[in-house]
Amino acid sequence: MEVALSVRFLLSRILFSLTSNFDESLKEELWLCHKYMDLSMDELMKMTTSDRKSFIILHNKISDKEKERLEKQRKK
Repeated sequence: MEVALSVRFLLSRILFSLTSNFDESLKEELWLCHKYMDLSMDELMKMTTSDRKSFIILHNKISDKEKERLEKQRKK
């Protein structure tokens, strides 16, 4: 059985939302970018929030397409 290479993560929930758990959400976002997109923490810290969001959205689109492809393959 083939397994998807990437995992969809994070809805765009941090962008422009300063809530009481902002710090915790930001750390989670940075960690998931590091883990699933193989970006160094140094790269992430230098990246603007909007750029990071764009990468997350792109990553999630690619992950969704990969998941759909694998589901179609399994149905055959």
